[in-house]
Amino acid sequence: MDRQINQSSDDKPGWGLGEVLSLSWPASLTMLNSTLMRFVDGLMVAFVGPAAFSAQFMGGMFAFIPESFALGMLTVINTYVSQNYGAGRFKQTGAYVWAGLAVAMLFACFIAPLALLAGPIFGLFGHAPDVLAQEIIYFRYMAVSTLVTLPARVLEQFFFGIHRPKIVLVASLTANLFNVAAIWVLIFGKLGFPAMGLRGAAIGSLVSWGLQLLMLVVAFLATSMRRRYATGMFRLARWRHVMAIMRLGWPAGVQLFNDIASWSLFSAALVGRFGTAHLAASTAAMRYMGLSFMPAVGIGVATTAMVGKCIGQARYDLARRRAHTALMVAMVYMGICGLAFYLFRYHMIEFFVRIDPATLVEGQTSSALAAQIVRIGGDIMLCAAIFQLFDAVGIIYVGALRGAGDTYWPMAMTVLLSWGLVVGGGIMAVWLVPQWTSIGPWIAASLYVVALGVVTAWRFESGAWRKIDLLDRAAVNAPAVAVPMPVAVLPAVNPAWAQGVEGSPQQDPGSPDDRVH
Repeated sequence: MDRQINQSSDDKPGWGLGEVLSLSWPASLTMLNSTLMRFVDGLMVAFVGPAAFSAQFMGGMFAFIPESFALGMLTVINTYVSQNYGAGRFKQTGAYVWAGLAVAMLFACFIAPLALLAGPIFGLFGHAPDVLAQEIIYFRYMAVSTLVTLPARVLEQFFFGIHRPKIVLVASLTANLFNVAAIWVLIFGKLGFPAMGLRGAAIGSLVSWGLQLLMLVVAFLATSMRRRYATGMFRLARWRHVMAIMRLGWPAGVQLFNDIASWSLFSAALVGRFGTAHLAASTAAMRYMGLSFMPAVGIGVATTAMVGKCIGQARYDLARRRAHTALMVAMVYMGICGLAFYLFRYHMIEFFVRIDPATLVEGQTSSALAAQIVRIGGDIMLCAAIFQLFDAVGIIYVGALRGAGDTYWPMAMTVLLSWGLVVGGGIMAVWLVPQWTSIGPWIAASLYVVALGVVTAWRFESGAWRKIDLLDRAAVNAPAVAVPMPVAVLPAVNPAWAQGVEGSPQQDPGSPDDRVH
């Protein structure tokens, strides 16, 4: 009965726009909500000054580099959970979550101590002393925050995988509303608290992430979840589940790590070399890009869950249709964003320019610096407008490939193209056409987004992902090999037990006898 219920929504004709939207909008709003939190954080920090504004972005990005490997690896929990969910193996999903939590805490214990190395890390880039001091502060808090953010990401992937994204959305909204209030109090010194500036923004974010983790844990351990998905049975986590996550997940981890590392180097070394105005303009533009691509990432997460569920049901053509529908939704959204970037690019950048009229930065008056930031930022926004649709293609197809368990090929392409175009192309632009300033590297980065969209589309449409079998169906469905034996020693077969074998079509997925794979 459970499996029939699972499949009923998929049996409807058409491209499943309703299902795609029902899963995508909570996931997209969750990602947009997180992005809006960073957007509001950045806006409040901008009132502290351009140094704090740039330092928050750089400190957060460099803290995310080591975290990104673990985060990318843990996204495959969605793959395992959704495929087992589609196959009706509900109680196996909890086992992968407990294994994921073990992996998350292991990585967090390695990342948090990097807070002690903040000074040497940022001392390499030669940023202005006021920027450097605040980069170090923010980086330290963000490194420690992995102790709560990584476990929360594991639980989020579980709820996405079982098609319950609204749980994640509610936790995210609640935590982020708290965050806005907390950073307003701590940055500007309200309600009797001292004004802490950028440090206050870091503390407020850390506490809000802790609140989000607490809410997800409560939902994960709820009675209904324990009964259906065995979420309370931490003893179900096995070494083989940990190894399965790491085996499939390390390419996804390398992909995200590489993406963040190459873009961080791009911002710090290639854009930052042209001065505070270029760094501030790039930071402001990337805030808006986040508002565009993060909801698309949410659609990509939903695509992973939908493709994984369809593959769990052995319905590969349906998986392809769901991916195509998700791509259509993402392209509509990012296309609208691209049009807005083109039409309102200067006004958007100007919104982030908050400079004290009495300040001199790098020998320029405040008005001259503000005009320079707006001009540079407008050119960067034009680059972003051009690559929006290609970015949508890359995001959705990577999500679809991940749902099928295809993580190695996207990793290889991301590494090759990012270092060849974002970093290598950026260096060539600085060397060959230095008069283009930071716009040269941004043109190279735009070519990367276009190329990645094209190659990921080709990979998914080639159908190579159909050959991947994470559920070991080939082993389960393989015909028995007849072995000559005396009839007297043949064991008796228990028909009731045989019908409960994992992967058997007769198995009741909701029964207490559900085996852990």
